[in-house]
Amino acid sequence: MDEFYETEEPAAAPADPEAGVRHALDALDGLDDLPPAEHVARFEAVHDALRAHLSGDA
Repeated sequence: MDEFYETEEPAAAPADPEAGVRHALDALDGLDDLPPAEHVARFEAVHDALRAHLSGDA
């Protein structure tokens, strides 16, 4: 008689919790090359990305 064994798939490795933060902060790369007038929009985009990551929406 054949026996049926349930096999569990290996759990996926947990995502790097800091990867989202690093990814958001990468948007600040090259900031020195932008005119100061464009800095605010870049900072707001990073802030929004960090907020989404920390709230679990990203």
